[in-house]
This record gives sequence, structure tokens and C-alpha cells, in this order.
Amino acid sequence: MLAALIFAAIIYAISATRMDKPHESTATNAEAAENGEKYMALNYERVRAIWLSQFDMWQIYTNGDVQRPHDDYTERVRGLIENIKYLGINTVFIQLRPNGDSIYPSSLFPASKYVTGEYGRDAEYDALGIFIDEAHKEGISVHAWINPLRCMTKEELASVSDTYQIKKWYNDDSGGRLVEVLGRYYLNPAHREVRALICEGVKEIITLYSVDGIHIDDYFYPTTEEFFDANEYAAYLSLGGKLSLADFRREQINALIREIYSTVKSENSSLPFGVSPGGNTDRNYNELYADASLWCSQTGYIDYLCPQIYFGLEHETQPFSEVCEKFSSMTETGNTRLIIGLTLEKAYNGYLGEIDKWAGSGQDEWIKSRDILRRCIEHVKNLEGCEGVAFFSYRLFFDPESGEPLEETREEVAAFLPIIKE
Repeated sequence: MLAALIFAAIIYAISATRMDKPHESTATNAEAAENGEKYMALNYERVRAIWLSQFDMWQIYTNGDVQRPHDDYTERVRGLIENIKYLGINTVFIQLRPNGDSIYPSSLFPASKYVTGEYGRDAEYDALGIFIDEAHKEGISVHAWINPLRCMTKEELASVSDTYQIKKWYNDDSGGRLVEVLGRYYLNPAHREVRALICEGVKEIITLYSVDGIHIDDYFYPTTEEFFDANEYAAYLSLGGKLSLADFRREQINALIREIYSTVKSENSSLPFGVSPGGNTDRNYNELYADASLWCSQTGYIDYLCPQIYFGLEHETQPFSEVCEKFSSMTETGNTRLIIGLTLEKAYNGYLGEIDKWAGSGQDEWIKSRDILRRCIEHVKNLEGCEGVAFFSYRLFFDPESGEPLEETREEVAAFLPIIKE
């Protein structure tokens, strides 16, 4: 095994640290400014991305319950960027709105506890601005990742200022714009003003920062229960609406996707807008009410699709290769770029001896093998229409605080790293 790790390290050292060439629409911010134009997004023809969630960044933003000093944070960001460049990463999806809050100083959403240490406290400096500057210095594309609908818990909302719109909706619990599900609140997309707030948040990010794209993940409707939007659906039916509740909900999500896309393009047409749905297409459509196939088949919805295909090759009901083919067929019209999302979590758990409990006959796959992602990436290289991969997430490669590689995933990473660096 040691020999394999040494071989991987040699391959990495020999490999050029170049990035694939930027997408044709790319120009530098300085060039755009010189020409009196808007910022031209930095993106790559072959995408090698990583998700940076609030949990990946929490210990980088904070020390205990306080924001880290400016210089300490900046050095940690530089170390993170050095680590992801080692992996051959050229794109990051960084979480900016985890729970109806904001990683950056916002006039629309309260400061996130993941940056300040607790809700109700303002950030001491602009952590996102520093991150983008440091990433762009190294040629890393930065996509702003938001959860459109998921918000805080009751206790967390109680601690934020009444000046924010979500707090006003929380205080006026009769409006149905903010709905509690299992202790957490979610925005209800059946309200135009809710979708407008989400889009205003997108506009704010694009206006304030030189981000290279807007990215949302798979948190759509949080429940199939009727109570979530019973009043809105009843009002729709009273006006002569004929859609079933499921179709009604899908149309609300469709409207949200269209409106975010329109917002992005009206602010900066060079920025791509992408969605990362879950890997189970039936669940996406029937439980989350996300019609990814529609978004790919028509213009005006999304620029790229990044499905989270977090399954092994031997998964009994959702084998990786078959799920990839489903999403590849969605994007065959050519309207939408396809990026395949992978996770190291199963490899991490497998190293610890944990079975993949939903994989049926393939439940021991991640325990027995340490090269599953390598084989998945080899399959993706030949997948029709696929233009790259994205990995979840940084903390499964490196310890966020120390920056050191994780022992639990070291072998799996060593196996696929040479392919990523080709």
C-alpha cells in the first residue's frame, strides 16, 4: 500500500500543475474593468470542482465561538487553496447561504453563525471578499452556493434582528411564507415575494462580488405532507387551477429556477447558473418536486447540471454507471453542461468498517475496495456530454483546522489523483 502512495505522489510531482484552459467566454476582471465592461466569469472547459460547505469552512472562519483574526483567516484560506490545487481542483462551490443567513455582510440576510460564532452578531471583516481574492490569484473559479429555501431553527431565528425579512415573516406566522418542518423553518416558494427575496439575494452576491457562477443544491421542498402549502394550493384551486398538488409544487420550483436564471443573466450574462440535484431521479421528481429533466431540455432554466451521484458501482438499485446514464440522457439536447458529483463520504465510512446500508447487495463495496472513485471517474471520462466532476467535500480530504490529509480517505484519493491530474 505504501508503494501505491509513493507512486501516486511521484505521478503528481511529474504532472503539470496547469489548469485546463478557461471556457471561451472567460476574461480577467482587470481586462473587463479596463474595457468598461462587467466582470467576465472565470470558468473552465473541463471542470474539477469541490464543494466547500459551511461545515468545511466553520473552523476556518471561527475559533471556538468567535471569528478568527483577519490575518489568521487569510493564511488558512491560502492553505486551503494550496490543498485543493494539489488535488487538481479548478473550481469551488462555496456555501454562502446555509440557512437563510449569510456568510458575507448582507443587507438582506442575517450574518451566519458559521462566520461570527453565533447568530445576532455582525462579522468583523468580509471573509468572502478575502476568499475570492485569494482564489482568483491562483486561477480558481468561485461559484456562490446557496440553499434557497432552508432557514434557521426557532431558537436561532429568535436571536436575529427584526429588520430582516425572514424574521418579519417568522413574527407573522399567519402568512405561510416561512413554514416549520421538524424544528427547522423553510421558505415557501409558492409566494412570489419569497422567490423575489431569494433572487434579490442572488443579485446582491453578483453586485458585491466577482463570483464566477451561482450554484444551488438539492434542498427543495422539505416534505411531501400537505400542510406545508395547503392554503396556497387551496387558493390556486379556488381560482380554477387544475394541477395536482405535486404538479403545483413542481411549478413553484420551476418558477424559482427560471427567476434565479433570469436574475443571474440580467446582472451578468457571463455567469453560469447551475443546480446540483440528488442522484435519485425518482425522489427528486416525486418527493422534492424538482424536475431536472425539464430544466435541461428547455432554455431559460440552467447552464449546468451537477447531480450528486453518491452511489457505488455495485449499489443494488442505484448503480453508479446506470444513474450517470440517466443524467447524461437529460442533457443530450446540448442546452446544459453535465458535471458529475462524487463523494468521499462512503470511502470514509468504509475505511471505518461501516456498510453502505441502502446499497443492498453492494453494502460491503466501500469496505472491500479503496479504488471505487477511481473507477467511477474512469467511467465518467467516457460519459456522453460530461464535462467534469465535483467532489463532496473538503473536510473528507483534509482536516479543516490543521489542513492535513485524512488518513481515512488517503488511499482512495491516492488511487484517483493521477487521473484527475491527467
